[in-house]
Amino acid sequence: MLFLQQRQDKLEDARREVLQLAQRGAQQQTDIVEQVRGTLRLLALVPEVRRADPMLCAPLLRQAAALYPWSVGFAVATPDGTLRCSTHGDTPVARVAEQEYFGKALATRAFATSDFRIGLVSGRPVVTAALPLLDVDGKVERLLLTGIDLNWLEGIAREAAHTSGGAVTLFDSRRTVLVRVPDTHALPPGRSMADHPLTLSMAGRSQGVIEAPGLDGVSRIIGFAALGETGGLIAVGVPRATILADLDRKLLWSGGVMAVVVLVIVVGVWFLLDILVLRGLRDLKRSAKRLSTMEFDARHPCAPAPIQTSEIGDAVRAVRSMGRTLRAIAFKDSLTGLANRRFLDAHMERLAEAPPGGEPPALAALCIDLDGFKPVNDQHGHHVGDAVLEQVAARLAQCVRDGDIAVRLGGDEFLVLLAMPDAGRTRLPLEVANRIIQTLSLPMTAEGLPVQVGCSVGIALWPADDPDLGTVLRYADQALYAAKRGGRGQAMRYEAAALPPVQPISG
Repeated sequence: MLFLQQRQDKLEDARREVLQLAQRGAQQQTDIVEQVRGTLRLLALVPEVRRADPMLCAPLLRQAAALYPWSVGFAVATPDGTLRCSTHGDTPVARVAEQEYFGKALATRAFATSDFRIGLVSGRPVVTAALPLLDVDGKVERLLLTGIDLNWLEGIAREAAHTSGGAVTLFDSRRTVLVRVPDTHALPPGRSMADHPLTLSMAGRSQGVIEAPGLDGVSRIIGFAALGETGGLIAVGVPRATILADLDRKLLWSGGVMAVVVLVIVVGVWFLLDILVLRGLRDLKRSAKRLSTMEFDARHPCAPAPIQTSEIGDAVRAVRSMGRTLRAIAFKDSLTGLANRRFLDAHMERLAEAPPGGEPPALAALCIDLDGFKPVNDQHGHHVGDAVLEQVAARLAQCVRDGDIAVRLGGDEFLVLLAMPDAGRTRLPLEVANRIIQTLSLPMTAEGLPVQVGCSVGIALWPADDPDLGTVLRYADQALYAAKRGGRGQAMRYEAAALPPVQPISG
């Protein structure tokens, strides 16, 4: 029965993992599309871009393309599809006016994206986006175009590869294979899989998990998720046999040594209980019995005052030391030494249980996310990433005062709860946030390698923004993502009266 339960748990973990990876890929695509929308709106404000003068416009578009790793290039076209300027010079884009997304942008006079397709210039799978530029009469006079590269798929594929045999496939809306990692000659890009039983079972569903033969015929556990309005689909699969084979090997090995392990555990537990608990309890019981019967020995270390009481004092100190040790284990992040999420939950409960009529101190929640941390992990490995996180935590601790709380929420996300004895000092959180941004952006050395990261910060105030601290933390998280969408390396303040969107703090 235990063996069957373990197999079921292992399969359930695999289902959950592949679905989370697929959902993460879909969310990344959604986030990138939002970044594209904001970038095109910024470029639309540049006069040289709106006029589409090739001599002035093209250099500006090339500079913009270099700033955004998701872009394969920018271009400005007229409503009839003629390209006025482009990052790729005179390279034509065939039949741009015939593309569905182009017609949709013209008809709606709003931002529009295409289905997935193979880029004519880059040769890689891309999504094309268009933003109409309107004249004073509200008519479309230009369209600003860009191609969105799908390089984010490589990160998802590497994570799936941690499970032996993991595979990631990207389909367009017609279920044509655009990308498959690892690459196989049996499934080249451009091959239609619309009639395959696997893709048919995904029809009409935005996400889910399927256990069936994959495109290569191998029985897999496959998680899939739709990629926003593009109609595309990302599927992450791991072989079922590989997952169960690993469990079978572990169970076979563990069965051979089970008796020895059980014996060692029993002996070890008995020894620890006797040394650490039972022996102390027996001594304490004997001491209490002597005290209750008034049988004192003036030379005994447990004699009452004014005679020495070192025995009871030692017991109290031991209990307190044990409590401090357990608290450190429970409430500290093992990598950085900062407080962890469990500590944050307990602290929020304490604040919520403040006595009626009491006035808890005002707090500022600073939600912090590192910029440029993922490339460090991808290029140098997780051991370098861990070293960077340790230095980030040390610098973060230097930026806050005694009484403030620095928390590692997980990954490269941090939180600072800033005590505000004077609730009127509304600029104090911004001052601390700017200090954190400046400090974390300084170069560092991790495992002998020069590394530089940055951070973005979202700010919300408790109880000024909301009397519920959990809601305030969500507000700070919203402000953080607004800061990242606005260009990263900055702090933004959540202001309920100004949302949406979250407004940046000036100064």
